[in-house]
Amino acid sequence: MECSIKSNIVKTLGICINSVISPTGNLFKTNKFGRTIKYLLYTLLTLPAVGSTHHSRAEFSNEIEEIEGQIVEIAWRNPHPVLTLNVSNDAGESELWEVESWSAVNQLVRKGVVGDLFQIGQTVRAAVRPSNRRPGTLLGESISLGDGTQAVLRPGSDPVFPDEAVIGINAAAEPNNPTNENGQDMGLFRVWSLADREGPGELPLTPAALAKQESFDELADHPMWNCDPVGMPVIMDTTLPVEFIDEGQQIHMRIEQSDGLRIIDMQPANNELTISNSIMGHSVGKWENNTLIVITTKSSYPYLDDNGTAKSENMRIDERFTLGSDGNTLLWEATLTDPVYLEQPISMRMNWEWVSGEIIRPWDCLESSSGREP
Repeated sequence: MECSIKSNIVKTLGICINSVISPTGNLFKTNKFGRTIKYLLYTLLTLPAVGSTHHSRAEFSNEIEEIEGQIVEIAWRNPHPVLTLNVSNDAGESELWEVESWSAVNQLVRKGVVGDLFQIGQTVRAAVRPSNRRPGTLLGESISLGDGTQAVLRPGSDPVFPDEAVIGINAAAEPNNPTNENGQDMGLFRVWSLADREGPGELPLTPAALAKQESFDELADHPMWNCDPVGMPVIMDTTLPVEFIDEGQQIHMRIEQSDGLRIIDMQPANNELTISNSIMGHSVGKWENNTLIVITTKSSYPYLDDNGTAKSENMRIDERFTLGSDGNTLLWEATLTDPVYLEQPISMRMNWEWVSGEIIRPWDCLESSSGREP
């Protein structure tokens, strides 16, 4: 079949004006995805080129579609759980589609979306966004469980199926700890949950950084796929809880994502030259009233963010952790300076809040090779 559209994305996907090629090479019409295909085409044609797709979810369409199928496999693991559905196409033939969750398992569990909601053989409807790069891969927004309820897979999103009860919007109840109910006298040393965050906006990248970003391939290069440890500063840009532990001359910062651990030395080393580079870098802290000030250098982690933006081992990270006046909020402010890949320093900030009973959960991550290119 000839396509009149010459876009590389269209040719890669096998899309023509009135049809879409399924993972098995068969055509399915718009009723399989439930909405007019021209909107899907428009979205795909306006996405970034395949080579510049990153962990920003740009590989997935902005148009939400619906499919129905039977669950044949469940991979309930971080970083993103996957349900494999057996779906009948218009020719009555079976096709396997993988529905990947927006959120990590740890995020879903906190919202009440647990693995036991899904069973092998269960027929479900899924609101999804098709991938423009991985055939047979869909990004899940919400799953209709077939019993009048839906499990929301994307944090902060509205329910897709309006007539069904919702699991995954309000946080699941956590065990209460009455001794910590008002958070007083605990200071910094407890578990903190993200309230909101503010990124640096458009990055002032040097030509060297732009060249490295252009060559970054998420499916081949992103450490998420191999469950590799995440280092500074990316580890701080997390939606999962963090915990500060007083260890005397050190402060340990546990980060749920990747089972991360930062060690902040409260006394400077006698000889900085003897300290080796590491993915977390070397952090030195001091107190200034109710603010913990931390300077981190010697981070060997190669990325500035999840989009493959390069950072050098010469980056310096200046952080301030400031307790709120009510004792139950924590403001994180950071300035990142990199003479190799940033033309000027950038700033980030996050607000955390104390949630009684919150804990740091294990990061049970399983390497995912599904749909990846070699």
